[in-house]
Amino acid sequence: MQFKDVIGQSEVKQKLTGLVQSEKIPHALMLLGPEGNGGLPFALALAQYIQCENKGAEDSCGVCPSCVKNQKLVHPDVHFTFPVVPRKSGEPPISNDYITDWRTALAANPYMNVNEWLQNIGAENRQGNITVRECHEIIRSMNMKSYESGYKIQIVWRAEFLKEAGNTLLKVIEEPPADTIFILIVENLEQVLTTVISRTQLVKINAIEIEDVKNALLKRFDMDEGVARRIARITDGNFNAALIVADGQESENDKLLHRWLVACFNLKLKPSSSNTQSLLEWVDEVSKIGRENQKIFLKYALFFLRECTLLRLAGKSEKLEGEELKFAQGLSARLEAEQFEALSKVFNGMYYHVERNANPKILFLSNSFRIGSVFKNEEVALIGEE
Repeated sequence: MQFKDVIGQSEVKQKLTGLVQSEKIPHALMLLGPEGNGGLPFALALAQYIQCENKGAEDSCGVCPSCVKNQKLVHPDVHFTFPVVPRKSGEPPISNDYITDWRTALAANPYMNVNEWLQNIGAENRQGNITVRECHEIIRSMNMKSYESGYKIQIVWRAEFLKEAGNTLLKVIEEPPADTIFILIVENLEQVLTTVISRTQLVKINAIEIEDVKNALLKRFDMDEGVARRIARITDGNFNAALIVADGQESENDKLLHRWLVACFNLKLKPSSSNTQSLLEWVDEVSKIGRENQKIFLKYALFFLRECTLLRLAGKSEKLEGEELKFAQGLSARLEAEQFEALSKVFNGMYYHVERNANPKILFLSNSFRIGSVFKNEEVALIGEE
């Protein structure tokens, strides 16, 4: 992958290429950023740039033998570590057990998240891990001579999954063999051992700009510019989430949210068998859209609440339009900022539990009662209704 293939993030590109051009490449880099922001694409582009035989000031050439092998993910001096699950019961897995699956998944979407990767390899409900056995494999490969290039590069995707096994790598990260570079990709810094963090140079990667996500979607999909912009702002700089939405794998989140809030209100203040049935039908529907789409829906709900709060406090929203804006205006006129804050806490908590494989029916149904308790004004149930 070349830097030109990484979406947006021009400042990070300049920083990374500058390190290589100045010949001051740290022996261990940690790329830190939120899901779908490009941490893994940056690692791939950096590895290719370091090993390129005819690199320019801003990018690798893309055509030399080293670049070709990097683009096919088969360069013998680039090694990958990522979360895996055992293929055989009782045998600690290593990343090379899944290297063919890894190449296929990266070719399809280098912005994928760890849940999608684990489902690709049939993990089902098992948790991924980076084992001590994998750490010993890293040490072994990093102590071998390079085959072709001047550098051996070890990419560790989602280094959080090292957990305590990371202690095994402390010495090789701190005092690596000559011409060895570690690139660790992290989304949650608090889950990484401080002893590992202290041995790396941290590079922060922010969420991708909405305009860059929009342009990337237009390049990849045949869609209206307004649709691409709407997807970009809803997914808040997460290109992987934007791909899921653009591929048509999501429900219409604005309508789904509207129906939910109305159902929650009605169940709390107008209890009846029909209102209970409406909520149960909604919960059954949302439980079937899959975990990734549930996460996107909750992200949209949080985005919508932020815009409602802005409408309440500042009287305007620059990101909502049409029926979305009408719904938000009605809601913001009837709820206080404190109520939007309370709803946000509920949705944030739900997002946390969806990521951890909570039962969706139980999660959405139980929190529907919490949402209903936030509402006080009966008019809320009539917003957007004819």
